[in-house]
Amino acid sequence: MDTRVHSYRVIIEKESQKKGFVYVAYAPTLGISDFGKTIDEAVKNIEKAIKLFLETLIELKKPIPDPDSDEYFVTTSKVKILSSAV
Repeated sequence: MDTRVHSYRVIIEKESQKKGFVYVAYAPTLGISDFGKTIDEAVKNIEKAIKLFLETLIELKKPIPDPDSDEYFVTTSKVKILSSAV
């Protein structure tokens, strides 16, 4: 049996909830998400979800989305503005 490695971009955001917060991991190319109490847990959970999603596509004989390019970088920028400008 042939084994392939597929790489998909995962975005993780901290989300507030009534009892604290969780980390939500989202794979935009696949349109799936999962969560965890820690970043590591969220990553492990989304990896399981991605594997299950791809295996289900294979079972249903549906095409697997192309892996994302490794040439992608996400960052945040903090910009200061005068409060009178808002």
